[in-house]
Amino acid sequence: MRLLRVWLVVSCLVLSTGTAHGAIPVRETVAAQVMGSDSLRAHTLGLLARGEVTGAIDYWAVTTGRAAPSWLFALKTAFSASKQVAGACQGVARSIHTAFTQLGGKPEFVRLTTRDPNKYEYIVIKMMDGRDLNVSQTGYHVLVRMNGRAYDAYTGAVGMPWAEYLSRLGARSDIVQTVIEALPETP
Repeated sequence: MRLLRVWLVVSCLVLSTGTAHGAIPVRETVAAQVMGSDSLRAHTLGLLARGEVTGAIDYWAVTTGRAAPSWLFALKTAFSASKQVAGACQGVARSIHTAFTQLGGKPEFVRLTTRDPNKYEYIVIKMMDGRDLNVSQTGYHVLVRMNGRAYDAYTGAVGMPWAEYLSRLGARSDIVQTVIEALPETP
């Protein structure tokens, strides 16, 4: 973190040698800023991939010298146990999708529905500790998929391999998955 800042300062000083009056060339300064920004995003995304949301927030603040953006804090909230309730999925998916997009990822929304939501309304998930939790009471659930992993309040920040996630879901009918471009306002 601090090493990155030192590296950027030293790079700027080295690049500035040989210019009139010690001025830093614009092209090199912009390149250093872009590289620093890409590095910040890549490292933050790496921390999130390991499930270290608090670490990502701290890293962002230390590296930039500013508070982490609101979308990063919203991601932390999305993975809290309080969001593991039927009906909270759209807000959670929106927060996760926004954070991954801001960090340069390519997340996608995936809608899960029971074959006949009027007849088979409940979708449950088997948690790692053996509990069954209601994911949906309407036959509708939405989550984020990125790089072959599922992300929602039930997976935690580290996510879960897509196939494992699907194997943990249960309903009294088939569950249909559909990639959608955007979330509707209401299911």
